[in-house]
Amino acid sequence: MKKKLTLISLVFVCLSSFSLSCQSASSDARVRLDEFFTKVTTMQANFIQEIRDEKGKFRQKSTGKMSLHRPGRFRWEYTSPDKHLIVSDGGSVWIYDEDLDQVTVKSMQKTLASAPVGLLISKQPVNKQFQVTPMKSTGRLDWFHLIPHKKDSDFTSMDIGIDQKGIQEMVLQDKFGQETIIHMSGVKIDPKINAKQFQFKPPAGADIIKG
Repeated sequence: MKKKLTLISLVFVCLSSFSLSCQSASSDARVRLDEFFTKVTTMQANFIQEIRDEKGKFRQKSTGKMSLHRPGRFRWEYTSPDKHLIVSDGGSVWIYDEDLDQVTVKSMQKTLASAPVGLLISKQPVNKQFQVTPMKSTGRLDWFHLIPHKKDSDFTSMDIGIDQKGIQEMVLQDKFGQETIIHMSGVKIDPKINAKQFQFKPPAGADIIKG
């Protein structure tokens, strides 16, 4: 009987230790999420972006690279299947369609509501921007479900997958039920980025549309 009680006690201690280690890992992940939104100034990464409609049907896949400089500046460059560039200098957003040789210029506030990167450009505590709910970890990533406090975005929620190197995946739901999935690779946190990356000069002869 004494041996049984000792065995049960050991099992309880082991389970308790496992539970505490899981809580610690979750706590560490939340710290990394908070630090991403409050301490990170610049970021660079390659990305694969997939779009699915409200029924979950695959609609589009594209690849490219992005650069971010908080607050307000970013460069989101699609390289395939079509070349498309979006650049924000902190005041205006320039959207260049290379195939059409057309440039659209809009204010940052008007454009960011419909751009995935718009949810990342503010350097503020995550709780001030979103309602945050921890999700189940999958593989190497810890996941959080974020709902923007402001309702002026086309995106109603964002799931973020984060590891020791920073944000690796994003899943965004928009108000039409469409899902945008972004897989990042080669993530660099706080690299030096040439300020010219966040400037745009329309090519000679391009049509310019002001929105």
